[in-house]
Amino acid sequence: MSETKIAIKVLTWPDLSFFKVHSMRSTQRAISLNHEIFIERFYPGLQRSHDQVLFPLLIVGPGVRPAHRLTRMTMRALGSRNWHIKGESIHEPAEEPGRYGKLADNDFAIMAFEGNERPRAVTLTLVSAAEDAELHAAIAERFELPAKHLMIEVSETAMAHLRASTMGAYRDREHPLDAFISGDTIEDILFDTGALASTNAHTHSQTGILSPEDWHRRILAAEETRQRGKEFFGAWLTATGHIDDDFQWVSQARPRSAYDYEVHAAKWLEGAPPVFVHVRATRASFERPIHMNLSELLFTAKKENCRIARLYDIESATPKLRMLTDIHAIARQLIETLNALPDRVTANSLQLDPGLFAVELQAKIHNHP
Repeated sequence: MSETKIAIKVLTWPDLSFFKVHSMRSTQRAISLNHEIFIERFYPGLQRSHDQVLFPLLIVGPGVRPAHRLTRMTMRALGSRNWHIKGESIHEPAEEPGRYGKLADNDFAIMAFEGNERPRAVTLTLVSAAEDAELHAAIAERFELPAKHLMIEVSETAMAHLRASTMGAYRDREHPLDAFISGDTIEDILFDTGALASTNAHTHSQTGILSPEDWHRRILAAEETRQRGKEFFGAWLTATGHIDDDFQWVSQARPRSAYDYEVHAAKWLEGAPPVFVHVRATRASFERPIHMNLSELLFTAKKENCRIARLYDIESATPKLRMLTDIHAIARQLIETLNALPDRVTANSLQLDPGLFAVELQAKIHNHP
């Protein structure tokens, strides 16, 4: 099964020449990929190849910015040992002047390669000392970085720990390392949605050319995220004094249920009324989109006492919970809109910004499974 291959590289002026703002300092205009990592560790099958390998390139950062999607290639010149990410120099997006202007020598590039035999998609996360000071310092402290032009291989687990330790620098905004989280829901994967997918319509899909193994791995990861979120919410209920008779995990017994938990006595509310809870989990930040299908929206539109339990940062040491309310009124508006669609047009699910809803409580889950 395919796995994401991740490497960290110290950027130098030749690498930075690939970005148009730095192109006057060097004629290379490419990012070098160290042979010992890119070929010997990641893609030994390319050992004797001089072919061009095209792939969609997703650029994240520096700082907190929308993803920048391009298509580039990797190749090596005759007589050269190292491969390079090459192609047209990367221009700053017209709507983001100065995006790459603060990149400097000794900043970092974290590169994630998808694909078994050759790169099928690449994510390039730029970490700048000027705009990502805490994350930049954490990388320098945590990893023994090699001499210039070289790379080191790092694990997804190491990236998860690095992300968790620097969440405070980004608060509830998208963390640059969220780019390494491929998708939390089946919808994210099938439709290339999520916080990093909000780009222009003409850009290329990062996931559209992945192998069947890659798709399968991502779907399994999304299913695991969903299951863990429901387990974490049940653990939080128990930790906050709810006994077995106070709640029922409905979707465990009935997977097609229109909600996940029925809490008969919600202790976080005055009077402990019953509520119906939709659990929505993400390994990333709070802002990742929430998906609700039509049956869930119809149920919520009829029941005033519904909630969304938004679990986020669930791979960190302390997963977080926000209980979202006012979803009954929003669901009613959405159903009215859906009812006004033309004949023979239906919508099976909708993607919602969690910021639409009011926050009823916030909590951390310390003793999670």
